[in-house]
Amino acid sequence: MEAGKGLDSAMKLLPCRIADSIRVCGIVFYEIRLRAGRPVTLTTRDGYCCIDRCIVTSADIETVITRAMRNSVHSCAEQLRAGYVSYENGCRVGFSGTYAASEGAVTNIKVINSVCIRVPREVRGCADGIFQKCLSVRPSSVLLFGAPSSGKTTYLRDLARICGQHYRTALIDERGELASVSMGMPMNDVGMLTDVFDRYPRKTAIETAIRVMSPQIVVCDEIGSYEDAASLSYALNSGVKLICTCHCDDREELFSKENIGTLLSAGIFEHIVHIEKCGVVDISGSKLLPCLNS
Repeated sequence: MEAGKGLDSAMKLLPCRIADSIRVCGIVFYEIRLRAGRPVTLTTRDGYCCIDRCIVTSADIETVITRAMRNSVHSCAEQLRAGYVSYENGCRVGFSGTYAASEGAVTNIKVINSVCIRVPREVRGCADGIFQKCLSVRPSSVLLFGAPSSGKTTYLRDLARICGQHYRTALIDERGELASVSMGMPMNDVGMLTDVFDRYPRKTAIETAIRVMSPQIVVCDEIGSYEDAASLSYALNSGVKLICTCHCDDREELFSKENIGTLLSAGIFEHIVHIEKCGVVDISGSKLLPCLNS
């Protein structure tokens, strides 16, 4: 995926009047938020920008969802229940509204009133410093952490690409955001030695990858559950290194999280990388300059 393709995909989802209003703003953003009856909002590195003259209607939201699902509700039923739809080039459309549930499980969504379009960015080379410090000599386990929308997935995507040039790598792409697979082929550069597990449940993907593809490194995004901890421990006990991300504001919070803390206490991750505002704050205590440009 080239630099502008993620943005192009996001803009294709929008009604023309909203897309035109965004284009004339001329600002860099990574999320487009549409809320019925309220202005279009763009999420930037420094906060938010509201386009006051562009009020979102229910019809606008319906247009976005229909395009994201490529006019096929049935094929996206599972994603709808999960609260998001994956679109081309790694573009993810999350939404909220009125849900129907049975025995505590979501069965359907009746009305969608808010949409968040995440604009993916493939920034080649942004993870060079992380690779050189943590992985250039041998495979190692690395945990990238930061607040939501801090740039973790962008760094993870590039780190997977670099690792895939040197080591057998299994990329667990549960939501289709990392490799952007289309018709069986990754649209993003994931490296020559990378095998992609696209839209697999994470536990199944990790176990299958280890059993049938003998990776040296497993890469996955946004860990945190008890099941994640068990699957990652299984991978480590199988001799596989891990590269993962998790949501966390600082080290204190990181170590206080029950399942993540268990993994850290067990010494599973040899390097911890703090990402903040699309820059590397530190790698296991060593300072680095930010290397991700807006």
